[in-house]
Amino acid sequence: MTIDFALTPDGTWDVDGAGLAAAPAGAGFSAVGMLARHADAACARALADAGLRCHEVLALVVTGDEESTLRHTRRLAEAAAAVKAPWVLTTFTVPLDGTTAPLIRRCAEVLAEAGTGMAVEFSPLGAVTSISAALDVVEAAGAARAGVLIDSWHFFRGDGTWEQLERVPLDRIAYVQFDDAPPAVSDGAMKETMHRRVMPGDGTFELDRFASTLLERGWSGLVSVEVLNARLRELPVPEFSRLAFETTVRYWR
Repeated sequence: MTIDFALTPDGTWDVDGAGLAAAPAGAGFSAVGMLARHADAACARALADAGLRCHEVLALVVTGDEESTLRHTRRLAEAAAAVKAPWVLTTFTVPLDGTTAPLIRRCAEVLAEAGTGMAVEFSPLGAVTSISAALDVVEAAGAARAGVLIDSWHFFRGDGTWEQLERVPLDRIAYVQFDDAPPAVSDGAMKETMHRRVMPGDGTFELDRFASTLLERGWSGLVSVEVLNARLRELPVPEFSRLAFETTVRYWR
């Protein structure tokens, strides 16, 4: 059983693709996510020099505006192809229904044509709020072209249940994003998720149970640390990367 470890970047970091490639490699990660604006030929060379791969490009938002969504999808498909990313992280402001299903399928087709897949992220902040709902989106997109992205923050703060985590087909999981959080201090979920996540083990999530639920089922895949925190983002990216790696690996080994 092998777990690979990756780093999902904070979109506010003042760092280019080359800088983002160097720091995670030094910390022990084997992969790093890239914002679309960084994912180009120069970034691909920097990744190769650092001995890293890019596991995700951030991020596609599927909205009710079909033309805009498809335009955005094509741009992200090009970015993913440039760095050979297997996944494009995808969120949803509209639910799966008879109107949106053809659009979701078309987006997945565009991504697949570029050699990448749709990582369906469920979230209490969007229109796809649980593992079950994300699985429905994967089926609509085409299981060969999409997978479920399970973020621990969205699982614990959203509509995810232990039963869903225990039953999600392992071959439908794209990858896991891993993080922790303290008790919420407000009803502002966007502020909580964007500025108050903490390193694994520094919050209140049942991360041991979360990880062991997947490991004991035989899942082996990629775990990407995504800690968005107003204070921690002031750290130099290499130091942040080291902390992220050291606090995460113990849960998955």
